[in-house]
Amino acid sequence: MLSVQNAFVVWDYVVFAAMLVISMGIGIWFALRGGRQKTQGEYLMANRNMSILPVAISILVSFMSAILILGNPAEMYTQGTEFYITLIGMVIGITGASLLFVPLLFPLKLTSVFEYLEVRFNSKSARLVGTFLMVLTQIIYMGLASFAPATAFEAVTEIPVWATILVTGAVGTLYTTIGGMKAVIWTDVFQSFIMLAGILSIVIQGTLKVGSLSNVWDINNKWERIKFFNFDTDPRVRHTFWNMVIGSALAWFGTYGISQASVQRYSSLPTLNNARISILLNMIGVFVLVTLTCIAGLVLFAYYAAQQCDPLGQKLVDNANQLVPYFVMETLGYPGIPGLFIACLFSGALSSVSSSLNALGAITWEDILKPRFDKSLTEYQKTIVTKITVCIYGCLAIGVSFVAQLLEGHVLQAAASLIGSASGPLTGMFILGAFFPWANSYGVITGAFAGLGLSFWLAIGSYVNGIHLPKKPFPKGTCPVFFNHNSNYTTSTMSYLANTTLTTASYVSTQFIPNTQRTGLDGFYAISYQWFTPLGVITAVVVGLLVSLITGPNSLSDVPTKYQIPLVSRLCCCCPRSWQHWLNCKRDFKQPEEIRCEEKDKEIIVEDPKIKAISDGVVNNAFIPDNGTVVPVVDKLLNGQIELKAKDEELNFDSNDLKSSVRSQEQETQFVHYETERTAPVIPTPRMRAAPLREPSDSDVINERL
Repeated sequence: MLSVQNAFVVWDYVVFAAMLVISMGIGIWFALRGGRQKTQGEYLMANRNMSILPVAISILVSFMSAILILGNPAEMYTQGTEFYITLIGMVIGITGASLLFVPLLFPLKLTSVFEYLEVRFNSKSARLVGTFLMVLTQIIYMGLASFAPATAFEAVTEIPVWATILVTGAVGTLYTTIGGMKAVIWTDVFQSFIMLAGILSIVIQGTLKVGSLSNVWDINNKWERIKFFNFDTDPRVRHTFWNMVIGSALAWFGTYGISQASVQRYSSLPTLNNARISILLNMIGVFVLVTLTCIAGLVLFAYYAAQQCDPLGQKLVDNANQLVPYFVMETLGYPGIPGLFIACLFSGALSSVSSSLNALGAITWEDILKPRFDKSLTEYQKTIVTKITVCIYGCLAIGVSFVAQLLEGHVLQAAASLIGSASGPLTGMFILGAFFPWANSYGVITGAFAGLGLSFWLAIGSYVNGIHLPKKPFPKGTCPVFFNHNSNYTTSTMSYLANTTLTTASYVSTQFIPNTQRTGLDGFYAISYQWFTPLGVITAVVVGLLVSLITGPNSLSDVPTKYQIPLVSRLCCCCPRSWQHWLNCKRDFKQPEEIRCEEKDKEIIVEDPKIKAISDGVVNNAFIPDNGTVVPVVDKLLNGQIELKAKDEELNFDSNDLKSSVRSQEQETQFVHYETERTAPVIPTPRMRAAPLREPSDSDVINERL
């Protein structure tokens, strides 16, 4: 690459460092206040009492990362506006998630979304398969999200990519580890404003340089960049209306509906209505961010085309992902503004990394470690174990970022290909469970692996075969090379630098071979990356249903209706109830609010604001005796002993290893672990809901889930 001699000034580093310090400070703040992240309920679920707006923003920026900020403008610059049609699919997917998956999963009060697969299919294996696919998807996503800003930072500074990857990974891992869900959500809110400011600065300054938005449009139209609709049905065409709408709709349907990062956030809200609103608000955010980043790409092209210049074709940048930072350093050379842009990129990366780390910590504990260690650890020790897993995943993400340096082509397409390959089968598993009561555990597991195998085969084959981009015209003139001398921004036009000749040839990303001329396996690998997710979903569902049919399908009565989505009732709520009943296979579905009340009634909830945290574990003040009818309540803590009062009846029971959950409405939940040899009388109180009759073990644990 031809090195552009412009560098950060002091104010740029100050702005960038301020973003990192504030992000870290938010994590430290939540690590030291309230319950100090000592319980799973606070650390993973923010005590389920968050507000709508911060949760909505957090969900948005979790999936709108530096990949979007760099990838969308690069796509607009090289290929034009066709990709913008994916916004239609995004809106469809987000709406579908809000109408279908949110009412299904929110009432179940899950910490790990994959608990649904276990209770729906009555299979621990199905749950672990889903966990495996999510871990795979999130590690890849974190690695690519961290790598994207590293390439940009290298383009405008002399700091190498590996150093930037380490900083991003370390900062994101640290504040997520110590601050938990609350730190992640509020850091996302802060970083969202940085992202918006950075994108707006590019659009506004670029538009002023070109003259007006109408000039931007005219120049791009002249160079064949303005084309939205391509109704070609050939699956090998890279971007068509069909593959972009269908592919993005299914991808974002799964992302917002069943992704652990999304479910964990909307489940931290107190009501179903709030959860739905938090998802629907993302349509506004997605529209704004996608539109602005696409406009930024058009502005970039118009700016350079007006000068008959193509920095990509003349090797002034290594790849299309460095076009935006190159443009920033050339046109926004005011002290602090380049630093703001880099802070914008890293905000996108950090928001994605922290959200994924928090989600991975939750599913690793709930799905893998909890069955083995839950009864032997105190609440505080469980939280420590979860924090350690977050650190481990942070290290793995850094490793994937280093591997990403070996990838060629657009970060956007690489991310979509790899993530789509893993997320498609995962979405298929939940579709099987939610819409097809006949699907059994054998079918869902086999379908998931079949979808994963096909998608990965296609993705790897496509990458090895080469990413073929349609040929577009590019300017053929000589670019002015941008220099910085003693922090005074000037430009100089040069044809040679460091004994390297600047060619005037038009740039073509790869040797273009028309897709329609490819046959056999070459033609199979030429299938558009936009179809990877739909193929994964379809394969998982079709294979899952076939295997279920062969191995013995479930009957309608085998699956409780609360684990199913009444599709007709959700989409045709205005239809007469008799029609809905018939179209729902004559099954009666309860409202989500009823299901949530039932889930609450299965839990023991002690509400006592007088109980404070002392020591390092759980306040043990609720227990189901052997007869399952009486629950004790802590009246006071005296000299290290638990004193219990009775009014109507007394029972003797062994309170050694007494464990429970406490929830206070007036203050944040705080826990202490106590062991006592004392035999105590007990009493049920009006403020407690008893669990159903069952045979508890001596070390029975009531899981705090509110």
